[in-house]
Amino acid sequence: MSRIFDALKIAQASRSKTNMQGGNILGLIETPERRESPRVELNVDLTVYGRTAGGPPFYETAKAIRGNANGGLLLVTIPVAEGQDLLLINNQVPKEQLCRVLEFRVRDANTSEVSVAFPEPNAEFWNTAAVAK
Repeated sequence: MSRIFDALKIAQASRSKTNMQGGNILGLIETPERRESPRVELNVDLTVYGRTAGGPPFYETAKAIRGNANGGLLLVTIPVAEGQDLLLINNQVPKEQLCRVLEFRVRDANTSEVSVAFPEPNAEFWNTAAVAK
């Protein structure tokens, strides 16, 4: 037990020498931003078209909650799979965009958060000046 205590004291002394205050940063890892441009908050109504694996085509009304020129984060109720292609239609303006599902997370019993990527950057799809920056 004293070796652990000694190691903590040494780490604390080392942090105080490098101006890293407090113990609340112990164990936190900074991950670099992987996106080419930061995502901005959105509230865009979409129609999402796709095809389930080996099943019929589907469509649903969804919402984009974050986005940038390279893709976005959508809230959907229909299950999708990583690598699946979708067609997005921005309901506020007559714009269409193909995309690919990068990942999805279950948000609640009815909704999933789906990260999508565009094959080519298209900031105009979201129809907001904040994304075009």
